[in-house]
Amino acid sequence: MEPNRIANFTTLDQTIAPRREHLAAVSSDREDKFPFLELPRELRDQIYDYAFSIPDNRGDRALRIERRHLIYFTPSAASILLLLHHEYFLLNRQVAREALERLFKNHTAFLSCGLYVLKQFLASIEATGGPGKQWLKRMRKIELNWVTFPNLRNYPPERSDGKDVWWWENDGQEVDVDYIRGAQYNGHYDEHDYEGGYYDDNFYEAENTSLYPSWPLRNAAAAASNDPFGFTNHYPFADPSRRLSRDASRTNDLDTKLDLLVSLEVAPFYDYLSSPTFALSSITVPLYFISGASLRSRSNTRVGKLPIKIRYWVHNCIHALLMLHNSSTLQEVCVKYAPWDTWASMEPADDLHRMVKKGVWFRDSDDLYAEREGEGEAFRAVWAGLEDMGACRGDERLGLAADVRFVKWDGHMERVGDALLVVFTKEVAG
Repeated sequence: MEPNRIANFTTLDQTIAPRREHLAAVSSDREDKFPFLELPRELRDQIYDYAFSIPDNRGDRALRIERRHLIYFTPSAASILLLLHHEYFLLNRQVAREALERLFKNHTAFLSCGLYVLKQFLASIEATGGPGKQWLKRMRKIELNWVTFPNLRNYPPERSDGKDVWWWENDGQEVDVDYIRGAQYNGHYDEHDYEGGYYDDNFYEAENTSLYPSWPLRNAAAAASNDPFGFTNHYPFADPSRRLSRDASRTNDLDTKLDLLVSLEVAPFYDYLSSPTFALSSITVPLYFISGASLRSRSNTRVGKLPIKIRYWVHNCIHALLMLHNSSTLQEVCVKYAPWDTWASMEPADDLHRMVKKGVWFRDSDDLYAEREGEGEAFRAVWAGLEDMGACRGDERLGLAADVRFVKWDGHMERVGDALLVVFTKEVAG
């Protein structure tokens, strides 16, 4: 080969070699980079919005946050999405951060757990400093629920661990529950993580005191000095009226336990939401109506017309409306007013269509002929509770406006029956 041609090949090779190395480096970088992140950020945000807008059909019970999660929770974008059951975004750390920001900024975060657990969950995010505080500050809309509501006769919990043995469970029959499913499989029938298959969210080991509020002492009343064994209050003979007094004391005990739950968990949670850490614009809470037969039966046999769990949500609604009245950022409180059970959907105590027309204020001056007697007991309890707290008097309703919409049942088995969506906002003057 001629010398000139060899020199030309050498020069060409020296020119191409750096370019080849550069292309190899670029190719390596592209292989390391997650392909989704090569899309423009605006397009990625649209994909996040679309994914979050898809209805989740797993059911409320499958979307719960459990008390035990607080032990293993280390705040990060990925762990927050995991606890909120948006695990389909756990593909990449940057994707998780972007998706979490989009969720809190543009969508409703569904939070199903006790309010103490939720407060601890949010406080642990805030404690991380910069990123955590920014995430909470971006949070705009939340929806509250609690499917593992405790039996208040055992509140505060005293048992350490073990299976909660009910009478129908102690029958000597071993049943493989993996083959017993309801109308919809939610993935939690066969969940055995950390504490095993007999985990109960309301019973926990004694050493995990951080998972519960600081309880007041149970036996606050000390025994009298001249009666150390308590014989003064002991009645050894049968009393014909003993059963009635026991039922009355049991009802009073449940009311006391509900007041304890509200003071230890509900009130501190809404105080925390009112802090500068948050800038919420919307809070959604559930509220329920019972059947006409249940309302008549409870009115004749019990002190409270509503079940204890509905009264718990009444307290939540009261605190949310007070927060709406006093907050400069909160714009609305949404109440999903749904049937308590199947009987309530078939024979509701409330005329939902009339409530759409006449509203949910239930002022005495608006019902001179008692046409709505027994209707809207949950909302009546809300207004009575606000009046007891001194927030409003008589027909006053905190200067709020309400948009009441009828929600036709869509055939979803998780919620059976027609419902109402009530959106409370601040009344605009003029």
